[in-house]
Amino acid sequence: LIKTRNRMPHLSCRFYADKYPQVEDTVVVTVRSIAEMGAYVSLLEYNNIEGMILLSELSRRRIRSVNKLIRVGRSECVVVIRVDEDKGYIDLSKRRVYTKDLIECEERFAKAKAVYSILRHVADQLGYDSDNQLEDLLNRTAWHFDRKYNKKAASYEVFKKAVNDESVLDECDIDDATKEKILENIRKRLTPQAVRIRAGKAMIYNIQLEVMMLIIPLCSDVEVSCFGYDGIDAVKAALSEGLKCSTEEMPIKINLIAPPLYVVTTSTFERAEGLAAVNATLERIRESIESNNGRFRIILAPKVVTDWDEEDIKRKLELLELESAEVPGDDDDDETEGMVAPAGLDRQYDKEQHNVVREKEEEEASDGD
Repeated sequence: LIKTRNRMPHLSCRFYADKYPQVEDTVVVTVRSIAEMGAYVSLLEYNNIEGMILLSELSRRRIRSVNKLIRVGRSECVVVIRVDEDKGYIDLSKRRVYTKDLIECEERFAKAKAVYSILRHVADQLGYDSDNQLEDLLNRTAWHFDRKYNKKAASYEVFKKAVNDESVLDECDIDDATKEKILENIRKRLTPQAVRIRAGKAMIYNIQLEVMMLIIPLCSDVEVSCFGYDGIDAVKAALSEGLKCSTEEMPIKINLIAPPLYVVTTSTFERAEGLAAVNATLERIRESIESNNGRFRIILAPKVVTDWDEEDIKRKLELLELESAEVPGDDDDDETEGMVAPAGLDRQYDKEQHNVVREKEEEEASDGD
């Protein structure tokens, strides 16, 4: 006889208290199939309920190839344009998603998924055997904080605080055993690792040192002229002076990116001490380079590489706004990977465009007569 292993039921639930998204919400979906009218998708944050991206909502520009815009199995950020809860219809749009919505959607989804994964694992450990039990756990914990702060995925920040302050979960209507399981899983998944503090990119040409504090690997182009003769020696001396701040507990590294770019980094478990060490290093570099009539300028202050703050979002938005000027799907290059949409989908759209042109031509001809 072959013994079969008893498997726990696969529990599932939505990420948020609302069963359906609201109009103008940005959501993450996975494309399931492509039909004549558009693409059928599953809303990942809402327990994989079905939605549809209409053909006319795929792109802001003329569609040359549907397969370049959307593929089966790919995840997309889309915006909700219509919800019929009675019939279960959800119409979505890809072309109406703007850069700021895209970034905010991806960040919220990542946080909500992390919280959901923790609580779903807790439900498995506690032996829950129904989706209703998982939903009740979410309602008493994650959704409680979402309602309290009136923001989706607000529970993520609360769970992060619970790593060091267990009392933040006291207001949840759960028993001690459940609370301990939640805290145990939070510590495993959300305890911060050693943070990496980056003092950015230093720009040096002939005793000229400009430190650019960037979390993301991007920087502006800077032109610096070389007028001196002994500049490189002064630069080496300044960097060597900065390295004297390095200790076994707080190692400081200064690496060359590309002349005149340098980056100052350290790894630490204590954010405040790490920032202080990097600032001390920069101060030594400044004193040394300026004593040799060089130039030192900090453009952005040292910060933790893993921080996700408003300033970072703004910089990413500005860059993505420039990139969004070129809408995907406008090029003529053929792509072959992924599933191919029905041939009639492209032909149908071209036929509609052709009919519109013909109607305009006939109207102009009749006006001329």
